[in-house]
Amino acid sequence: MTMIMTDVASTDTAAVEDLCARWEKAWNDHDGDAVAALCADDLIYDEPALGGTAHGPDSIRGFVNHMAKLFPDYSFTRMGLYGEVTRRAVLVAWHFSGTLAGTDRHVEFHGDDRLELGEDGLIHAYRCLYDYKSVLAQMEAASAA
Repeated sequence: MTMIMTDVASTDTAAVEDLCARWEKAWNDHDGDAVAALCADDLIYDEPALGGTAHGPDSIRGFVNHMAKLFPDYSFTRMGLYGEVTRRAVLVAWHFSGTLAGTDRHVEFHGDDRLELGEDGLIHAYRCLYDYKSVLAQMEAASAA
């Protein structure tokens, strides 16, 4: 049974853990539809690789599919989970690992997903934070090798 977020996120740790487990699994399955299904229609999505703010579940679905092509073996490992105490929001710390397509070069980096949740249990705002310049440098080095 899926739990719904009805109180402040940090007061219902089981619901937060369930959502984050499904979030992690959907990303690691490279399943853009499953990631998008966890997001509300009014999703606001900030991702450094996009160069700006995107809107709606289709934007994140497309990004997941793009990542699966760019890094066919990518995976995320959750490193921490932190709840906001004044509103429905969590921070998921993670480690990314993947091989750049067409190479044998590995790319790794750490980042955080800031997820703002609605009463419906869906993600309404998602901000992905990581050192994009470092990732680009790794990708350029992998492509040059």
